[in-house]
Amino acid sequence: MRWDQAAVTDMDTEQLRDQIAVIAQDHANWPLTVRHNITMGRSADPAMLAEAATAAGADTVIEGLPRGYDTLLARQFKDGAELSGGQWQRLAVARGFYRSAPLLIMDEPTAALDARAEYALFASVRGHAEDRSILIITHRLASVRHADRIYVLRDGRITEQGLHADLMALGGQYAELYNLQASQYDTVQ
Repeated sequence: MRWDQAAVTDMDTEQLRDQIAVIAQDHANWPLTVRHNITMGRSADPAMLAEAATAAGADTVIEGLPRGYDTLLARQFKDGAELSGGQWQRLAVARGFYRSAPLLIMDEPTAALDARAEYALFASVRGHAEDRSILIITHRLASVRHADRIYVLRDGRITEQGLHADLMALGGQYAELYNLQASQYDTVQ
C-alpha cells in the first residue's frame, strides 16, 4: 500500500496518522469541554475551531450551551450539559473537520442526524473536499450521488464501481438499492 509515492510500511506511524482524520458512526462522547472534544489533544486555534464547528453544524449546538466551548459535556459536573445523539454527532464531525487532514474517512457520519442536518452536512463536506480526499462509508446512497467514484461492496469484495449515472445505467446492485431507497419518497401510492 502506498501514500502518494511512499510505501506506507516505510512511513513514520505518527506522520501517517497525522494525514488521516476519521468521523466514526460510533464516536466517543468524552466528558470534557466542547473545545477539548473537538480539538482532541491538538492546540486550539480559535479560527479553525469556529470554522470546523460551523462546517459541522455544531455552532448552533455550542451557542445553546451555558459556557459555549468551555461547557463540560457531562451532567455530573457543575454547569455540565448532556447532548443528544445528533448533537454529539455534530461534535464528532467538527472533530474530523478540525484535523484538516488530507484524507477524511467518514463512516456513516449522518446516522444520528435528521434529514435537514444530513443535507447541510453533505453540502458542507463538498465545500471541504478541496485539496483532500474524502472516503464515505454509507448505506444512504443519496449521500454518495455526487461522489467522484462509488464502490459497491458485497461480502468484502468490490462488485461495482463508477459514477452514479454509470452505476444506475448498469442496473446492478447499486441501482437496485438506490431505487429501493428512493421509492420510499415516492408520493404516488
